[in-house]
Amino acid sequence: MNEEKKPDVAYRGKQFTVPKLSTQGAVFIEPHREANTAAVPADSPVIAALNKPFALKEFRTVRKPVSLGILTAAEQVAFRPGSPRTLDLPIKFPGSNFRLPGEFAHLAPLIQRIADYEATINSDCYDEYYCYLTVDQGEVKPGKLQREAPCHVDGFQGARWRPKVRGNHTYTVSDKLPTVYYAQPFALEHLDEAVHDFFYEMNAKVADTNSEHAWRPQPGELTLMDCYTVHRGDEAEVAVFRTFIRISFEVRSFDREGNAHNPLFCYSWPMVPRDIEGLNLVAYRADCDPSLRVRPWQKLDGEAHEDPKERTKPNLRPKQ
Repeated sequence: MNEEKKPDVAYRGKQFTVPKLSTQGAVFIEPHREANTAAVPADSPVIAALNKPFALKEFRTVRKPVSLGILTAAEQVAFRPGSPRTLDLPIKFPGSNFRLPGEFAHLAPLIQRIADYEATINSDCYDEYYCYLTVDQGEVKPGKLQREAPCHVDGFQGARWRPKVRGNHTYTVSDKLPTVYYAQPFALEHLDEAVHDFFYEMNAKVADTNSEHAWRPQPGELTLMDCYTVHRGDEAEVAVFRTFIRISFEVRSFDREGNAHNPLFCYSWPMVPRDIEGLNLVAYRADCDPSLRVRPWQKLDGEAHEDPKERTKPNLRPKQ
């Protein structure tokens, strides 16, 4: 009998398998602004907030991701099965080119398109950013999400970030079950970063509207969001094999346990646990639906599920 493979890193209800990547077959990419054909909507809040320090007031502005269009046939090779599950692999350092280990050489057309667009919209500060690659691929069972999380944003800057730095912006695409975005205002300035879990309040505000402002891109549609674009994964109605790809631009080094290491760069970061769930933050609305103020790996009383595969779903549509 084959024993179940143990994760490389496990803590707080999460399990991480960290792939060992190689230099063989590596691909190096330089941006070409003149090759970009995607429109740059100057009136988009995502574009307008680019390179500005993180600020809670920005959540009041309704946001939808910027669309870069459907991937071409050459770019859709990125969806082929066989990619190792990888979390926040640095593929660009400040001042460097993009460097893809051989295991991700098939992503080159997609990364080239993103590099070209990024250099177009961010010409003044392009070289000041890291870029991180996440690839998640596998079967999603009916009623389940591939990536379990409450409503959230990528790159939230909590109490530990003083002063605030430039906000994260992220390109995402999936071949099935596109990410759900919530194009509604989120007034959050009254919350205390050192006390309250902002993601729980995002859950609650989406539930307040009965998820009426949910928006989904098309399968295969490449989009750009920022650190104020509230979103969540979508549940499968039938079993599907899904590929999700995220390319994030950040001025910070991602030094979290479970992140992948790129052998094409020379660096050594002390890795620490992801901190948000260890900060003992609480819901601002202590009397809201309990499902809106626990993590998926927790029961409604906050304790961990006995079965690590069990998940709690936030009730984001209470008026059904």
